[in-house]
Amino acid sequence: MDGADAPVVAGVDGSPEALAAARLGAVEARDRGVPLDLVLALPWRELPPAEDAGGVDLAGVVRSMGSLLLESTAHAAREAAPGLTVRTRLVEGRATDVLLAESGGAALLCLGSRSGGLVGDLLLGAVAAGVARSARCPVLVVRADARASVRGRSGVVVGVDGEPGDESVLEAAFAAAARRSTEVVAVHCWQHTVPGPAHLLFDPFVDEDSARTREEAVLDDALAAPMEHRPEVPVRRVVERGRAAPALIAAGLAAELLVVGHRPRGGHGLGSVATAVLHTATCPVLVVPIPSGDRAGSALRAEEARS
Repeated sequence: MDGADAPVVAGVDGSPEALAAARLGAVEARDRGVPLDLVLALPWRELPPAEDAGGVDLAGVVRSMGSLLLESTAHAAREAAPGLTVRTRLVEGRATDVLLAESGGAALLCLGSRSGGLVGDLLLGAVAAGVARSARCPVLVVRADARASVRGRSGVVVGVDGEPGDESVLEAAFAAAARRSTEVVAVHCWQHTVPGPAHLLFDPFVDEDSARTREEAVLDDALAAPMEHRPEVPVRRVVERGRAAPALIAAGLAAELLVVGHRPRGGHGLGSVATAVLHTATCPVLVVPIPSGDRAGSALRAEEARS
């Protein structure tokens, strides 16, 4: 499939979070000019056979429930983006496996932050972190019960570590801001070069102004190409000495979207920054996979390694 025609895919599970993800996925698909695929995974192997269920065809019951759920979710998606082409599919398999397979041909994968609806525990479960960790496309994780009530959200916040790999993250952030006609808030954090409490011994010898000027230049260099490519997108810069996750969460309190990069590391999880943001942010979070060929050693990655 041509990358330009790749659909937006939303995982369906009956939870409020998944419904919110489908609605936001519909808007994303409309703005990209591509279809929205609603996918519901059916793990048949986890269902007991009819003879062990009093003669009830549980697979048939779950399929009927799933079809109704897909139909109602598609209706909500079309309300969010009238005229959008919405396609629905029931796919056999465990939710994480199904969605990871979908990520290979998707422009974007939209998920709720957790399940818990009518058939959510059975069909999807809490797979957002697992999918975000290994997906081959960006993953948009949506929370329906945001911890903060914010009117007039604006801006796309993005974490910038100043190393190769920022390009794909910034490209996603600037594209999202352009679609929303809003600004990019680029956040770059740095810490003392001496790790741990030992840095306190060296603080009197650190030229804070020089260090901050150097880190501001790092951020300027990272932003040069995307700003040239999308000059219509306003940019605000935030350079802070400290840990990346708290700075990103604070900057995203009133944002429309928070964008973080993730370097896949096998089965070792998402890393502390992406994990903290996914658990705490009050706005949708876009996790962008960074190609494994990009050089390591960035500020965000170093922070994850120390955690």
